[in-house]
Amino acid sequence: MGNCKSLSRALLGKAHVAPDAEWRMQDFGKTHVPDLEWRIHDFSSLLETGAKSATSAIFHCSGYNWLLQVIPMHKETGSETPYVALRLMTTQERMVPGHTVHVVFELSVYNHTKGMYCGCKASYNFHFKNSYSKEHCLIPLQELLKSSAFLVDDSCVFGVDILKIDVSSPEKKAVVVQKKATTVQNLFVQKKGFVKGKYTWNINNFLELDMDNFVRSPTFEVGVHKWYAPVTSQMIYIN
Repeated sequence: MGNCKSLSRALLGKAHVAPDAEWRMQDFGKTHVPDLEWRIHDFSSLLETGAKSATSAIFHCSGYNWLLQVIPMHKETGSETPYVALRLMTTQERMVPGHTVHVVFELSVYNHTKGMYCGCKASYNFHFKNSYSKEHCLIPLQELLKSSAFLVDDSCVFGVDILKIDVSSPEKKAVVVQKKATTVQNLFVQKKGFVKGKYTWNINNFLELDMDNFVRSPTFEVGVHKWYAPVTSQMIYIN
């Protein structure tokens, strides 16, 4: 199934009102062995903090760095229903300017009742200046919160399985996806005691930056962690 959802029919006489999206997920069965299994503990705390998204640590597949991002309250255009959505991301360090990396992948959430992952299949063209896919809705937020199948002890497990990688370049080479043991990560959400900090990066020669190569700020420290701010022609964001 290429899409996670399909638009339901508008009510007769109210065609101008954009309907909420129906949701349905495919049962992947035992064939779905994710490259990343990411368990988010205290999922309700993630909502209480007002976080717009949470991003996993880097995992590796076929020579590229990947990350999984969950958007807990994503809303599609024309819909008022918040969905739990996932997107696949890569890092610029391994991307070659001028190359397009076409990736076929499965995004999923674990169903404890059925003992299998459920989700949707997607594809995306990554390149140096476009390192994150579109958001794919999996399940309405309220459905997840009241479900004992997907949310157990206030934790849920998300996954991504990279099925195929093709590189469009002068060499036009295909990349063999090397299957290996699943990378397991945990995220523990803390409601209180957040450390706040501010870092100012003055870029005096911004117009002279080489946007065809990876550019980032000097490393700075907030709390006990080290951070840096990458910059691309699309956006500036914090890692």
